[in-house]
Amino acid sequence: MYTVEQKGFVCGNMKVHPQIQNKNQQRGFKTKSKGTNEQQSTKPKSRDGPFSLLATSLRHQTTEFFNNSTLHGVRYIAEKERPFCEKFMWFSFTAIGTIATCIIIVSLWEKFQTNPTITGLDTDFHNWDVPFPAVTICDIDPVDDELLKEYVEKLWGDEPPENATDMLRWLATLSYKTIASQASQFVNNRNLVGDTEFDITEPALKPKDAVFSIVRHCDTIFYDCEWKGDSEECCDLLVPVFTEMGFCYAFNSRHAERTWPWQTQNEQFSELFIHETDAKWSFLFYSFRNDSIINIYIHSTEEMAGLEQSAQHSWDRRVEKISFSVKHTYTTEDARQLSIRQRHCIFADEQRLETSNIYTYSACMRQCRMQRSRSFCKCVPHFYPVINGYRYCTVKELECIAKYASAITDITHCSCELGCSHTVYEVEKLTEIDSTKGTTSTSFLETEFVSWPMVRYKREVLFGWVDLLVSFGGIAGLFLGFSLLSGVELIYYFTLRAWCAAAREGDMLRREKEERERRPKPPHNLSLVPWFIRPPAPVNEGVLKLQVKDVQPPQYSPPPGYTEYLP
Repeated sequence: MYTVEQKGFVCGNMKVHPQIQNKNQQRGFKTKSKGTNEQQSTKPKSRDGPFSLLATSLRHQTTEFFNNSTLHGVRYIAEKERPFCEKFMWFSFTAIGTIATCIIIVSLWEKFQTNPTITGLDTDFHNWDVPFPAVTICDIDPVDDELLKEYVEKLWGDEPPENATDMLRWLATLSYKTIASQASQFVNNRNLVGDTEFDITEPALKPKDAVFSIVRHCDTIFYDCEWKGDSEECCDLLVPVFTEMGFCYAFNSRHAERTWPWQTQNEQFSELFIHETDAKWSFLFYSFRNDSIINIYIHSTEEMAGLEQSAQHSWDRRVEKISFSVKHTYTTEDARQLSIRQRHCIFADEQRLETSNIYTYSACMRQCRMQRSRSFCKCVPHFYPVINGYRYCTVKELECIAKYASAITDITHCSCELGCSHTVYEVEKLTEIDSTKGTTSTSFLETEFVSWPMVRYKREVLFGWVDLLVSFGGIAGLFLGFSLLSGVELIYYFTLRAWCAAAREGDMLRREKEERERRPKPPHNLSLVPWFIRPPAPVNEGVLKLQVKDVQPPQYSPPPGYTEYLP
């Protein structure tokens, strides 16, 4: 019986050992045919480059980190004497913990970015100074017929151009809507606007001054005004104001006109407040205008009636009292730690506007429309306040405003947020006149609080930076045992420590690399039998003797006199 000894081939487990050179070849010597002497190779030994050395250092630091880290479970993954099943188990646990930590941290970050505040009721109303709202009164026909006639005669004499009065009335009620619909009737009329820039007419050049010359004065519209039940001079309370709906009068408004031709306004604005002990919480006025509709806007003192607000009531003399409620929302100072995108509001002193010293949503939108109007037409309509850098359009230039009116008023191009302190007034009740008394109309209108404001809304931080940090640390510590110093340690191992080791311990790293490369590689197990049914054989498996009949064809006849066949 003949057998064959052959290392590296095991028929039972199908292991294949990688080919290993002899010791002389590993040490850099060349072998010649049998009978010749071995000679040392003249090829010099190459030194590792800096990047190769850094890679070796990073590999070494990875092993050191896994062996010494305080993170739960990672040391068992790096220990060489642990069986594969245990390493895989700890790797699975660590991976699941890492994935769960990342998912929860991402959800917490999204919550912090989208909903970090909460709004609740604040019932501490006894310390309030309750401001009374601004009341803007807009007559749909603000032109005084006598003043209009005098102004036309002054400019054009007894034979004014056709449509002259219509153009002046149009200027007094100028808005983006009327500009878009009626500008074509007047801007190309040479008799109204002139042929060239040298013979342009006065109302076409200075439309705001022309409007002041033809609108009704305060004393010809209002009389017998009352504030909190006390009689007051109407013209001391009601002042002219230009809005995006035309010429109006406003009570308790911070944005009224500073000067106008027939009266001088006080330089210092004083906001009006109500108190719980006042006899009335209302403002009342009588009107001479019995044949016109008056739009009533109730809004905050810092804001101005504009395109963002609709009229709360169109007064046609059948209602004598408007009762409204107030919903005031303020934001605590700790919300300043959040960004504007997170809290969805802007503090009054946080963003400087050209149209107002106090930030409000309406002021921001008004400034946006002014900027877009200037970018399209190099000017703005005259119903905007006087601001440096913004020039009023002439009547002829309003043709450009009419062309781009829809683009100018498009709110999607304005990135404005609500003010962190804002107030909303809602009409709760309209008290109509008593028809049983035989009257069909009234000449006065009273605006009042429906009741004393009992509550207000407070927006405060629910999830701030400290809460976010604590949440991150708690989740990472729960699943991985991770702390802030663990993160510092992770950065230290793979940056500073790796670079210093590559610079100072180069020889040690080279020896470690050479030793790792000389170490025999484990066999490649090609068997399809699972390890839990038949465990793999040890790496240092001895020589097996194989029968010749197991490796040779049946017709093979071994030479006589030999009991074993040696390859």
